[in-house]
Amino acid sequence: MRRLVILANAFPYGNWEPFLATELEYLTGFDRVDIMSLSVREDQRASVRPLPEGMSAHPIPFRSRLFYLLGSFRVLGDANLYRELADLARRRRLSPSRLVTLFVFLSRARHEAAQVGRILEAAGAGPDDEVVFYSYRFAYQPYMAARLRRRFRRAVSVARAHRADLYEEHSPRGYLPLRAQTVADLDRIYLVAEHGLRYLLNGQPQAATKATVSRLGTTDHGVPAAVPPRREGLRIVSCSTIVPVKRLDLLVDALAGTSLPIRWDHFGEGELREQLEARAARQLGDNVTLTWRGFVRNADLVEEYVHSPRHLLVNVSSSEGVPVSIMEALSTGIPVVATDVGGTGELVHTGVNGILLPADPTPEQVRAAIEEIAALDDDAYAALRTGARRTWEQRCDARALYTGFAAELADLLEGGANRLGVEEGLA
Repeated sequence: MRRLVILANAFPYGNWEPFLATELEYLTGFDRVDIMSLSVREDQRASVRPLPEGMSAHPIPFRSRLFYLLGSFRVLGDANLYRELADLARRRRLSPSRLVTLFVFLSRARHEAAQVGRILEAAGAGPDDEVVFYSYRFAYQPYMAARLRRRFRRAVSVARAHRADLYEEHSPRGYLPLRAQTVADLDRIYLVAEHGLRYLLNGQPQAATKATVSRLGTTDHGVPAAVPPRREGLRIVSCSTIVPVKRLDLLVDALAGTSLPIRWDHFGEGELREQLEARAARQLGDNVTLTWRGFVRNADLVEEYVHSPRHLLVNVSSSEGVPVSIMEALSTGIPVVATDVGGTGELVHTGVNGILLPADPTPEQVRAAIEEIAALDDDAYAALRTGARRTWEQRCDARALYTGFAAELADLLEGGANRLGVEEGLA
């Protein structure tokens, strides 16, 4: 039997991993697909997204860092613990916080791998099955997969790498354990952007034979039949969690200085909402109408873009992987003003589909870019909308991207694991 085992954080419970929901529709080359929903919190169980026919989800309950730390005596026999400690000491990076993170990493991988193993056994998985272990994050999940694949004579292990699971400086605690070992354990590493591939190879050059770019994509919902004139008011949208890295305060500061009539909708929730609402109320003039739209499902958001068109999406994050919000906007022909961070510059091109700002712009630079879009004549603005849609067709179309990705996963079981080199990934 050909099995695909996906290791994913909570999915399909709650609203995490929206890209994976789209990708699953194309993973049809297996007899059975099991999704191991890792660290599912109680509040996430109330919302379960539907799965394609023939796929099953198996929730593994959330446990605290303290739980894993208290159970970490079980990893004292793991040779990788001592190799990592020696490496941290050699690089003078050993600290109490990194020590705790390392023990939690190993303990969590061991605990959840044991649970996944029992689930596979109950599902009838045998040593002669052909199995692809697909870690949707490049964190501790590949280490789990390395333990699990020993049960099977024919198994491969792959992972996607996004942002906080790849860029150590943007990880929750500034440390990602066992990077070299994680690379060694995997047959393929799929980076969602060329920027990420370069970052990985800079730190782990030995990954060159197994790392490649495999982009994420969004579903086609079409484009608006007509777009309202900008002279009636510029319709701006932003879409993100309301957290420091998204720098929505910078957008407030930028719009506080404009005299343009603007309708700004923000989609998303987060810890800074009350603080940002107060800032906007103090600073924005009567010419700017800001509406807080809260959390909206991705499909519903894109449908709104089609039926209630916006003129511009603005993203001023200080860090990104490849933003889904930008892909969704481009798919419906919305031009984008965005900062040049992470993989954003692979999607946004000044004069083609919007304006790419410096990574750390001033409010004046953000405001100038927005006002430049507003001042374009109708033909120039229409060209940006055409360019936005064309970029999506070339780089973000889920059907094209995921059909190819699914075919490669199936090909790995046919002995194709060594065919794809880093040169193709950089093409």
